[in-house]
Amino acid sequence: MINGTFFEFLHHNEKETTWNHQAAQFTDEMWAEKVDEMAEIGIEDLVITFVALNYKTFYPSRIFPKWDIKAQDPLYAVLHAAERNKMRIFVGAGFYGNWTNPWEAFTDMEVRRRTEEAIQELAENYGDFRSFYGFYWPNELGIGPDGHFPQVFIDHVRECNGFAKRYLPKAKTLIAPYGTNMAIPDDLFVSQLKEMGIDFVAYQDEIGARKTKIEQLPQIFSGLKEAHRKADIPLWVDMEIYEFEGEILVSKLLPGDFARIEKQIEALSPIVDRILVYQYQGIMNKPSTKVFTGVKESEKLYSDYVAKFNPASRQKFSKFPNRPV
Repeated sequence: MINGTFFEFLHHNEKETTWNHQAAQFTDEMWAEKVDEMAEIGIEDLVITFVALNYKTFYPSRIFPKWDIKAQDPLYAVLHAAERNKMRIFVGAGFYGNWTNPWEAFTDMEVRRRTEEAIQELAENYGDFRSFYGFYWPNELGIGPDGHFPQVFIDHVRECNGFAKRYLPKAKTLIAPYGTNMAIPDDLFVSQLKEMGIDFVAYQDEIGARKTKIEQLPQIFSGLKEAHRKADIPLWVDMEIYEFEGEILVSKLLPGDFARIEKQIEALSPIVDRILVYQYQGIMNKPSTKVFTGVKESEKLYSDYVAKFNPASRQKFSKFPNRPV
């Protein structure tokens, strides 16, 4: 079963999205209702991929102006709804530079300063939520052709972890690297995991991105499982439930075929500790939902998933309240 999902207020790549125009019209109450919808099918972890994009934020901030969307503070709305539903949220502390250039986040002192300021701001403004479980670092590099993490990425993760521990000591930290099928889970890989000091790693399975075949997943993730056992870090997966309409990265993200997704779940469930997906928002919708985002086929994916796995419905809690002044 699906344990969690990545989640975006707006998708960063306009060439891929079918739902930004819908999501931009969501009120705070609608974002809360979307969280309720996900909780109903047993989703427990939400990873907000980023809370800043293109030099604007999705919450009131002193760093950048807020996005011109209908919701006033969608981050508060989602954290509050998650708390009512006993869910955990990783807040993506980014992008505080050019999202298309992760090297900037690793090397540019101004972007690094902004990132620290953002982590402090998020901790101060939202850290009292029990649902604020940790941070996700969205500026990522893939595992390289040599089968290991680039050192500049390891240094970036260590720096961000340090900011998190300074401003929100309770926070856990998460990364979701790509290049999974190139990983060489040897002693060097284990030492890199330990050096990063990360709490959770959710490797992209890269099925939707057409880089890996389902029959390769057991071997790839079994190797990672052993490396993570040695490093004493839980092994998660970022399972791709989308497919590209045409060419990857420059065409629309559409709901994947459930028969394919079922095979992904069957291949990964015996190996990983938790299955996160990319992503519910825009790719799955409850047929009766009033907070629809994406295309009509997303309802079928939702229905097929619920029919197969029959996740227990969870109680829907009280109406989202106004934020106290």
